[in-house]
Order: sequence, then C-alpha cells, then structure tokens
Amino acid sequence: MTGFVLRIIAMTTMLIDHIGWNFIDNPVLLTWIWRIAFPCYAFLLAEGFFFVFNEKRRLLKHISTLILLAVISEPCFDLLEFGPNVLTNFMESQSIMITLLLWFLWMSITELLLPSSSEHKDKLSWSSIKEFLFSSKREINDEWEKINWNWKTILVLVCAYLLIGFTNYTMSANFNFVGPLLVIAFYWYLRFERNSEKTENNWSWIKRFLVLLWIFVVYLIFYFWVRCGFWSPSTWLEYVSNYVPWIFGHVLAALILSFSNCKLWYHKKWFKILYTFFYPAHALIIGIILVLLG
Repeated sequence: MTGFVLRIIAMTTMLIDHIGWNFIDNPVLLTWIWRIAFPCYAFLLAEGFFFVFNEKRRLLKHISTLILLAVISEPCFDLLEFGPNVLTNFMESQSIMITLLLWFLWMSITELLLPSSSEHKDKLSWSSIKEFLFSSKREINDEWEKINWNWKTILVLVCAYLLIGFTNYTMSANFNFVGPLLVIAFYWYLRFERNSEKTENNWSWIKRFLVLLWIFVVYLIFYFWVRCGFWSPSTWLEYVSNYVPWIFGHVLAALILSFSNCKLWYHKKWFKILYTFFYPAHALIIGIILVLLG
C-alpha cells in the first residue's frame, strides 16, 4: 500500500467521523472510524519525516507548513468543535495540528541528538547540530547498531519526550499527555524497519502487523489510564468497556498500516495541496454549517 492510498484512507475516515459526530444522533458507533484516521495521520507524519530530514531546505519548508497549518486550523477547529458557541469556548481545546507540529519537532531533536559510536563515542552529538545548521544535507543514521546508547543520550531523549507531552497537555491539544507517544512509537518502528531493509532481513507482513498491534495495546493502556484520571483498575476497566469501538478501530488501523510499503506518495501538485489543506478546509465547512443551523 502506497502513501497515496494511505492518505486517501486518512482523509476519508476523518471526514466520515466528523460528519457523524456533528450530524448523527448516536455517533458513538462511528468512533472506530476516527481511530483509523488518527493513526494513519500519525504514521504518515513519521514516515514523511525520514524523507525530508536529510535536506535542511525541505525540512524547514515542512516545519513552516506545519506552523502555517497550526495557525489557520485553529479557528476552523473551534468552529467544528463548538459551532455556535465558538466565541465562549474557543480556548478549551486545540486542534490536532498543534500536536502534529510538536511531534515533528520532537523527531528532529531526536535525530540531532542520536550519536554514532564511530564519531561521537560516549557523548551527545552536538556537532551534528552544527553540521545540520551549516550544511545543506545530512544523512540520517539508519544503522541501529552504530548508535551509541549512553546514559546522557537516554536522559536527554526522555526529557524531550516528557517536555513534548507536557506541552501538549498544558495547551489542551488533542490526545492529552499521551498523544505524542503514538508518533514516537511509529518513529522507532520505522527506524527498525528501515534498518531491516538495509540488512536484507525484511520484516514479514505478520511481523509488521504484530509489532503495530503491540504498539497500539501499550498506547491504549496508557491513554485510557490518563483519560480516566489515574483511577482504580475497576474504573479503568469500566472506562475501556465504554470505548470498545476505539479498540476495534485501532486493530483495523494496525491491519491497514501493516500493508504500507513506505513508498513516496502521489506527486501531482493538486493532490499535495488537497491533502495539506484538507483538515482546515473540511473543518471550516462543517463549522459554518453548524453555525448556520444554530
């Protein structure tokens, strides 16, 4: 499955979910559809990162686009979320674009801080930051065995993870504190998979599916734990039982993503523009309809 097909699935399922939540009396049964869309967007963000990071110009352009989308998506999201009450509730929640931007910055920080044992043994690769800032290209260190995992590197990366999660939480962005965990998991999943291709030890489909399924299991455990306010196990189980469609949607998402071949997507300019601005555009249209309907 190419990135083009995956993008079509992401846009379609997101549109169906938002229409359901705003125009159907009992939309709970449709929540599983959005659980397909969100992982697809997170996976595509992580996948796209590996195609742009090695060139500073493309990376900066990508970050600038995410910043622009975060700015223009906010009023559109507020209309979609609150409809006629947008003026009184617009600060209560932020769009998913804020979360995606934070995730992308985290991946950039991670790549800059991963040291190579042959060049920067037992110390953080601060020189890689200088190399990136003052050169036009930088190769991503895909070879897992060459990464020198020392306590300084691990400490900095964990602090970066916590900072991104806390920022997402304090800004009332989507998916609370644990939202960034999913794209973090996809980032490392793609690193492992890319390295397996280089060593000609390609993962089978069943292995990709089981790894993705395990990622969703761990993610959902933490997600529901935070959503229920860190309460007792019985409260957690009751909360999970009320969101069975979410779990079903994530299983389907794991199945869909396991077929991804990590290939670049459709290169037609009109589709790139459509995919880039689909989120704020559809949110604005639905939000305007909600306001007109009162």
